[in-house]
Formats: sequence, structure tokens, C-alpha cells
Amino acid sequence: MSKLTRRLLVLFFVFCAGLLSGVAIGQEQPPAKPAEEDPFAERFDFGAAGTEAPVEHTFMFKNEGTEALEIANVQMSPPLVVTRMSARVAPGETGRVTVRLGTPREVGEFKSPVVVKFKGNTAPEKVFWVVGRIVAELIEMEPYGAFFVAVPRGETKQTSIEIINHAEEPLEIRQVEPGSARYTTELETLEPGKRYRLTLTLKGEGPGGKQQDYITVVTSSPTQPFLRIQANTYIKERVYTFPDALDFGTIQPYALKSKPNMIPFLHQTLMVYQVGGKDFQVSVSTDVPFLQLAPAASSMGDRYQIEVRVIPEKLQRGKYDGHIVIVTNDPEFSRLEVPVRAVVDSSW
Repeated sequence: MSKLTRRLLVLFFVFCAGLLSGVAIGQEQPPAKPAEEDPFAERFDFGAAGTEAPVEHTFMFKNEGTEALEIANVQMSPPLVVTRMSARVAPGETGRVTVRLGTPREVGEFKSPVVVKFKGNTAPEKVFWVVGRIVAELIEMEPYGAFFVAVPRGETKQTSIEIINHAEEPLEIRQVEPGSARYTTELETLEPGKRYRLTLTLKGEGPGGKQQDYITVVTSSPTQPFLRIQANTYIKERVYTFPDALDFGTIQPYALKSKPNMIPFLHQTLMVYQVGGKDFQVSVSTDVPFLQLAPAASSMGDRYQIEVRVIPEKLQRGKYDGHIVIVTNDPEFSRLEVPVRAVVDSSW
């Protein structure tokens, strides 16, 4: 190999090493958080952003030294990435580092330093901060995106959710369309364009039991013109059970035989209430052959607790759709039937 060839190879490897020492634009850099956040450091607070909404910011710094500055690397926490930066900053000039919040993003608070380090230790590192909150939707509902309301017959109950707009454009709620005449809704403006309170009022009138439907909220948002809010309502009769059905799933007798300590985990508790009762009395029976019922009256006089136990010796293979029958001393609700479902699988 000639001297010229060797010198060219050396220059080539030096050139490659120089490239590798710089920042790879768009590549994730390792986080390097300072021990303490400097309260005077420049911060970019993007507020609230969706999981894919564009978030980008340019940090600027001035070279106050007498030598030109070259960036060695920029360290930050993912999904932040560098998209543009100044290659060389002459004395007295302003350098720029542009960062973008990439994907995937985890919902929750976001906080990351942006640490700019320079080659040859010609200047102290520059530390900036990017902070904000990632939200699943730019239109958020708190505390839940659904209503869950239960009320005894003859009473009234209200519950509310807040509709929060995280987008920069103001949000107008144009119409609220309840999915049922079972309840009413009322909209209140807390902060125009940003925050609203939607209240559902359920009266204990009409058909009892559980019902599920949807409230449609018509908005001015181009990305979410319609919000569908689930409304779960329950009008409890004066005499009712909790739960209103029992499901034992699949029972495997051979597994219970090898592990008898698992039997108590199959047992379930059924409660029956009489609203305002003082001398509530019940008797119970079932057509499910492997169940044993043990009712116990409460000292409060308005309820019974029924322990529903599985008897392994009576398990027979098959699918069971039976009932627990509760006979009461209430003249209006003298008989209740609670559905019971189970599958007994005797195969190995």
C-alpha cells in the first residue's frame, strides 16, 4: 500500500469519527438530567397536547465567548428529537436548536431537559426544559367519560362531568341530545371556549332497573364534532338485590378435587334490600342443584345477606341457567328471581 493511499485512509477514518461525534438529527439522544432544575432556565411549556398533535420549539442561545462554538451533542428524554440546529456559532452570534415531540407518547405529565453540549469544552453546557401534559384526546372529560347514576324509586339524584378543551381553538358546544327521556341534562359554561359542566338528573320514576344509552354532544371541533357520552342509569325498586345476577363462569370439578382450598373462592354473596324496611323477612330457594344458600338477617332490619356456596360433591357436567328465588314479606315485592349462570366442565 502506497504512502498516499495510507494517508487517504487515515483522513477518511478521521472524517468518519468527526461525523459520529456530532448530533444525529432526528435520532433519540440519551437523557442527561441535571441534579436540580434551574428555576431561571428557559422553559417551553406546551400546555396540553394530544398523542399525535404537532409540538415543536426552537431554543436560542448567544455565543458570548471569543471562540466559535460547535455543538457536540444534545441530550433529552424520548420522544423528544432534534430536527434542526446550528452547525457553527461565531462569537456574538445566536445559535438555535429545534426540538420536536415525536411518538409514541405516554399519556400524563411530560418533563425533559434539553442539554446542549459543545465540542472541546469551549463553553458551559446550555440547559433548557420542555414541559407539558399529554392527553388522550384534545377534548377531555373528567372524572370519567361516562355517567353512572343509581337512585331509589321516588328519589332524585344528580351527577356531573366536565368537558375540557385542550386545543388552542375555542370550543363551542352547540347542542346536547339525551339518548332517553328517563333523565334530563343541563349544560353550564365554566370558562367560555375551554371548560363546561354537563349535569345529568335522574328521577326515580317510570320503569325500574338498569339502562344504558348515549348522550350526543354536538361541538364546533373539526376533529371531534360529536362526543358520545355513555349514560348508565339504574332506578332501584324499593326491594332489590345486589348484584342482580350471579355468574360462576366455568367450574372444573377435577381441579377442585386436587385443590380443595380453592372451593371458598367460588362462593358468592347476594344482598337483598328493602328501602326503609324495619322488619324485612325473606326465604330463599334455588333450582341449581349444586348451590347451598345461607340467608342471614341484618340487625338494621332492612336487608338480608345470602351466602351462595358451591357443593363440589353435587357438581354434574352441563350448562346451568337457573334462578335463586327470594320470597319476601313485602306486599308489593313478594317474589324476586335472581338469574344464575354456570358451566360445569368435567373433562381433563
